[in-house]
Order: sequence, then structure tokens, then C-alpha cells
Amino acid sequence: MGNFPVRRLLLLFWLPLALAGCAVDGLTAPGTGMLVGSSLPPAGYGLPEGEFTDDPISIAIALPLSGPSAAAGQALLDAASLALFEAYDPRISLNPYDTLGTPEGAERAVQLALSDGAEVILGPLFAESIRRAAPLARDAGVLLIGFSNNRAVAGDGVYLASFMPDQEVRRVVRYATSKGHRKFAALIPDTAYGQMILKSLSDTLSESDASIVALEIYTRDSQEVFAPVRRLANYDTRRRAYLAEEAFLKALDDDLADEILKSIENLETLGEVTFDAVLVPEGGQLLRSLAPLLPFFEVDPATVRFLGTGLWDDRSLVHEPPLQGGWYAGVPVEARDAFALRYKTLFGAEPPRIASLGYDAMSLVALLARNEIRSERFTAAAIENPNGFTGVDGGFRFLPNGTTERNLAVIEIGKTGFRTVSPAPESFEK
Repeated sequence: MGNFPVRRLLLLFWLPLALAGCAVDGLTAPGTGMLVGSSLPPAGYGLPEGEFTDDPISIAIALPLSGPSAAAGQALLDAASLALFEAYDPRISLNPYDTLGTPEGAERAVQLALSDGAEVILGPLFAESIRRAAPLARDAGVLLIGFSNNRAVAGDGVYLASFMPDQEVRRVVRYATSKGHRKFAALIPDTAYGQMILKSLSDTLSESDASIVALEIYTRDSQEVFAPVRRLANYDTRRRAYLAEEAFLKALDDDLADEILKSIENLETLGEVTFDAVLVPEGGQLLRSLAPLLPFFEVDPATVRFLGTGLWDDRSLVHEPPLQGGWYAGVPVEARDAFALRYKTLFGAEPPRIASLGYDAMSLVALLARNEIRSERFTAAAIENPNGFTGVDGGFRFLPNGTTERNLAVIEIGKTGFRTVSPAPESFEK
């Protein structure tokens, strides 16, 4: 096990004091009324009221704590540490192991964690690392809760505490169709992620009378996105229509033609696009390159609804005018903001989007640890509770195939902030 960071040792002493006056948003198991953020469980559930048994519980967290992905790994570890301290269970120790961001490093880290007596393993972060480490955990009968969204590595004792892009697409597209959108366009990256997005879009639209009327696949290179957006917007055909109309009106050379010419002089094209909603499942700088190209090629955000995935969960997007009014499926804004405030207060920085996954995974483990029957704590039956759990990312439950089903809200990007336009469901469909 690597050295536990010095700031975490300091946190051990002053975090309880920092939290003493705070309301804690923890993780709830439906039907128990228990909040993991509370200092003690309620009477009648798990441990006796006001007492903790003295049997230690060792939890491992295997993440890239060095190398190119160290920032993401550190954020997950910080959030998991915060969850552990808010759970206030002195029996639990959270022991970090550095995977170095490689499959080989993950295998060594998990092997070491198991030899140290880990009862649950949080991580690794990447799909190939999970694939490499999973057989070790499986042979030891230890649950592994990874953070990849690649469902191919889930199942048989491996659970993914992540957001599944296909669920995000299904949620936002169903909402859009409920609001009358019927003709969809999509800009899809030429990746496995893009293929998953496209399949989910097609499957979701097949449930309704809506359809995909325009589709372009693009290479994830900011210099290679102009042509796909131009084709999606049918810009050249609409531009030729404008030039033809302009030439015709000029040839008429009368007052009425002059008035019409004046009314279209600020346009570049004639005719509307064939779609009323466009899905752009992109994030970061590439989204900032793609979004302005749509209105540049005469796709008007005032008449076409822009749709996204959880990659849009980025508060800086309020400064991107083309995305204002756009919808995406994500976690309830209020819970997310409350977690971000606590994280920033303790660690001095805004949490990256992935950090909350570490918090909820550790909170879930702390909840399961309160079962006084040790052999029933960390089992498939316990983690696959069909009623699910509620964390800072909203309601979620682990399915038998190892993936996570989430109750997602639909969020709208505004000029000054984000707002929920369709609340997350309060329970799961049976």
C-alpha cells in the first residue's frame, strides 16, 4: 500500500470538527430511514443504538494515484475519504493502493489489497484495469466496485458505480419526445462510446413515432468537425436555394422584389433544417468547438432543441450561448451542488464530475457495513437491493449484470445557471 497522503492524516483530526455544525447529505437505504452521514444508525437497524462493534473492516480503494490520470484518482480518493468521515464508523479503514493507471499496476494493487485482508475493493478506474484485476477479487469472493462505464467488464462480482451513457440518452430523448419533438438529428463520435449512444438513440426512438432524420459521424478532432456539421445542417443545399432566390428577386427589379430582398438580406440560407432536436453527446473543449458550428451553419437553437449527455454536467457551459436552453440527463442539481460545496470546503477545489462516484461508493459500503451479521454485509444480495439507494448523485441501484441503473433528472442550461426541468423519479420501476 502506498503512503497515505499527509493531508489525509490531517483530515483525520480536523474534519470531524469542520463537520460538527453541518447538515450531512449521506446515502439512504429505502425503507430503513437511515442516513449514512449520521453519526449513528437508528435503533432497530444493524448495530445496537449508540454502539459500534469492535471488529475492524478493511476497505481497499485501487486508483491511479500517480501517472497521467492521477488527478482523477486523487479526486475519487478524496471523495471516498469524505464519505468515510461523514459515515463516522471507526471500525472501517479505507486503504489506498496505486494502480499506476495500468492493467498491470491494477493487478498488483488488487493482489496486495487482498493479501492485506480487504473485504471490498473500490476501483479500479479503467475498464482494462478492471478486466485484469477482477479474476483475483472473484477468486477471493470479494466484491469489486469499479468506476468505468464500460459495461463489458461488469458482472460476476464486478459492479460499476458509474453513469451509463445509454441511460442518459434514453432519459433525455424520452423527455424531448414528451415535449413534442419528433425529428431528431445526431452528431456521433466515431468511438465505441458513440456506437453505444447511437444504439440507445435508435432504440429509444423506436418506442415512439419519432425518428432520426439526419446523422453524421465525426472524428474526435476539433479540426475535423466542420464538414460533418455542415452536412448535418444541409448547409450547401440551403445556401444554393438562397442564392437562387436572391438572383431571381434581383432579376425582377420591382418594389415588391426589393422588399423581399431586404427581408432576407441577413440570412445565408433558405429553408429550415429537417429536424427539431439534435443530440450532441460530447463534452469538454470539443463540445465548445462543435456547439458554435451548429448556428454558424444555420441551425437555430431557438427552433432546434440541443440535447446532450452527462458530459454536459459542466457549470462553465453557461458561458456557451448555443447551449443555453439545451437539455441533458443528469443528477439532481441541488444534491450535486451540496456535495460540491462540502468537497470544495475541505479540499480547496471544485470536485471533478467523477468525484461523486467515489463518495457514493464509499457511502454504500459504510451502509452495508452496518449489518450486524458480517457474512451478509458485502454480498450480491445486499448490493443488488431492488429498491436501490439514494446518494449525492440521486437514486441508483446495482443490477444483476453489474451495471448501475440511475434515476436521472433532465437539466436545462440557462444563461446564469442550471435548472431541473424534469425531476428524477423517486423510485425504480419494478
